Amino acid sequence: MNIIIPVAGEGTRLRPHTHIIPKSLLYVAGKPILAHILDGFQELNISQIVIVLGAMGEAIIDFCEKYPYDFKFVLQEERLGLGHAIYTGARGLTGATMVLLGDTIIDYNFKTFCRGTTNVLAVKEVADPKRFGIVEVDKNNVTNLVEKPRVPKSNLAIIGLYYFQQIAKVYNAVDYLMKKGIKTRGEYQLTDALKYLLKKGEKFRAVKVDKWYDCGTAAALIKTNHHLLQKTHHFKKRKNTIVVPPVYIDDSADIIGSIIGPNVSIGEDVIIKNSIIKDSIVNRNAKVENALLSESIIGEKAVVKGGFKKLSVSDSSVIEFP
Repeated sequence: MNIIIPVAGEGTRLRPHTHIIPKSLLYVAGKPILAHILDGFQELNISQIVIVLGAMGEAIIDFCEKYPYDFKFVLQEERLGLGHAIYTGARGLTGATMVLLGDTIIDYNFKTFCRGTTNVLAVKEVADPKRFGIVEVDKNNVTNLVEKPRVPKSNLAIIGLYYFQQIAKVYNAVDYLMKKGIKTRGEYQLTDALKYLLKKGEKFRAVKVDKWYDCGTAAALIKTNHHLLQKTHHFKKRKNTIVVPPVYIDDSADIIGSIIGPNVSIGEDVIIKNSIIKDSIVNRNAKVENALLSESIIGEKAVVKGGFKKLSVSDSSVIEFP
């Protein structure tokens, strides 16, 4: 089968980290988001992987060179919505195709997900369905789809994993939306295209997925790092350093006199001295010294330096640091 991965989003909610690095190459639990995605395809029989690129696409092309798949890279020149991104990637494709968003990590057996003769949508129960494309179901058979409904009739959110028996039908459905100028909130939505196909008689089945990790904001990235470290936990012992699992510490990191963890991911060639770090991500080539960090993301080659105070405080004193 084919796979389409749209990574053209600019990652505005993750700035400043996405000013010079594509969102899909941000690190979480020891490796880039895109690596978590591609590493999950090992059991699949893949004809081609289409990556839909946006800005800084060259970095993604370079990264994909280390994988053995047959890649095709296409540029989404205008950001006109997810439907348009899939339309761009699906041009010329035929047959069975899985679609997986490039800022989403899903812990699920993709081989099992792509079985059967029906189109499949991955869904998850959410507390805030107004933020998502929502499906309504009857015994797992999809009866309706609505993009960001004002009054949701369901809490089953579409989470960015799809399996289509005939990708050409999805391409044609988006093409219909574009010719008719049908947009939701100013964009051509994939949900609207699938709703069009549903009305035309196409069948869709909903599959509930529990382990879905969003990487769209800094807070979500840190939360995802927390969850994934349960599986990717790795570190070697270092002198004068305390490690509180789970963590991922690259073997090349130089750490002296520090306390690391829990829930910390540290990349290649990082230098950390006399610091305490928890619930954070420190990207490769960064340097942290004399700092106390929590719920933080430190970008590549960034330098963070704090300072310790030496005090002699009398009884009943009050000291406040800004």
